[in-house]
Amino acid sequence: MVEAIEGSAIRKVRLGKSDLLVSNIALGTLPFASYRDNKNNFSELVSYAYSLGINLFDTAEIYDNYKLLGESLRGLDDIFVITKSYAVDEKDVDRSLLKAKRLMSRDVDIFMLHEQESILTMKGHLKALEYMYKLKEKGDIKAVGISTHRVSGVRGALTFLELIDIVMAIVNYAGLGIYDGDRDEMESALLDCYNANLGIIGMKIFGGGHLTRAIDRAIGYARSLSFVHTFLLGVETVEELKLDISLFSGLQVEEGLLESSKRKTRRIEIEPWCTGCGICVDRCGQGALILVNGKVEVAFDRCVLCSYCAQVCPDFSIRVV
Repeated sequence: MVEAIEGSAIRKVRLGKSDLLVSNIALGTLPFASYRDNKNNFSELVSYAYSLGINLFDTAEIYDNYKLLGESLRGLDDIFVITKSYAVDEKDVDRSLLKAKRLMSRDVDIFMLHEQESILTMKGHLKALEYMYKLKEKGDIKAVGISTHRVSGVRGALTFLELIDIVMAIVNYAGLGIYDGDRDEMESALLDCYNANLGIIGMKIFGGGHLTRAIDRAIGYARSLSFVHTFLLGVETVEELKLDISLFSGLQVEEGLLESSKRKTRRIEIEPWCTGCGICVDRCGQGALILVNGKVEVAFDRCVLCSYCAQVCPDFSIRVV
């Protein structure tokens, strides 16, 4: 086990208007989605995160890792779990929550509508949103939220302040993955939500892995955002988490360790929700992306990890792992 971090900046913060006191760093579990077949020790990672004071853990129905997360959280106190669903109505919400509770053997604390695009999308999911709020009033969940990759999604939350407690959105120095705007526009929208007393969770601070070669810059930018209550870190190992927390804490990191992290062998991975639109194929100047039966595949011998493809992907389906 890697030793604890002296001088760690992890602390508890109140998540907007909710009553939840959560760590300002959260552990994301996308790297351990079932379709990733990740061989790293997830339970060890969760245990180490908890030992540092991290008490917020994020998953989603689409990740299909509820059982793994539930087993890894067993016996830990004062923790909160976020999950996300594409629920449209009351039946969808009940089905999603029941599935999560059954497989994790614990309650869901924060329930979110996944990948909301705008006011119109939220109106289309209004039955689910209103029902989620009723469940919060009954004490079945502790907070209601949305996740989004769009400025219009963040702005949309401001229309539903009576129903929504928390907004999870993309924030990174390059604005990578923001579908309908740039970094400044996202910052402005999130600041308005923060001032409206919504809890703000920043995700994709490494741009889906595309910014890890500038990890110190990526974390430095995140540290400057006073309107974000907590940041999601999607790491795979204890060593990666220790490095990230050290940088978040402004601690001196061995130059060799930092450079080693930046030089780590990585590759492009196409997420299973790729729609096969082909925009990334046209953008790739290396001919490394190919459309096969309506899905994008990677010719790894041609890929130079320039990340230009990720800049144009409308669905954030391209990651560096």
